[in-house]
Amino acid sequence: MKLRLKKSLLKCYNNFLLVMIGLLGFSVACTKTGPVEYGTPSADYVINGVVKSQTNQPISNIKVVVSYDSINTNAEGKFSLKNKTFPGNHAFNIKLRDIDGAANGSYQDNDTTIAFNNNSYTNGDGHWYSGKVEQSVEIKLTSK
Repeated sequence: MKLRLKKSLLKCYNNFLLVMIGLLGFSVACTKTGPVEYGTPSADYVINGVVKSQTNQPISNIKVVVSYDSINTNAEGKFSLKNKTFPGNHAFNIKLRDIDGAANGSYQDNDTTIAFNNNSYTNGDGHWYSGKVEQSVEIKLTSK
């Protein structure tokens, strides 16, 4: 009789534990955490610049290279390049090359670094895209 009572109590205890674990599992499973997203956080780093001579004259047709992208300056010596990368502090190396020789005067090549630190991003979507940050620069080239 005692053995039967012990088995009955043990069975009730096991059933109680089973119900409690089930309730705890449902309570955790029903919390809203939002949709699962896959991707990599990113931000746009925009460099707007103007290339000028030592006498403050704009220089056209200067090749501006940043990372894997390049552009030539327009008639006013202006350029704009965008680099998409992980949000944070970054420094971009800019290479300037006079590609048309003597047509606009001959200028020495120039390498410079533009640093983006303590950025305030705009137009982010609140998820993976942090937005963009812009910086304007004026770069002077020396005649050959």
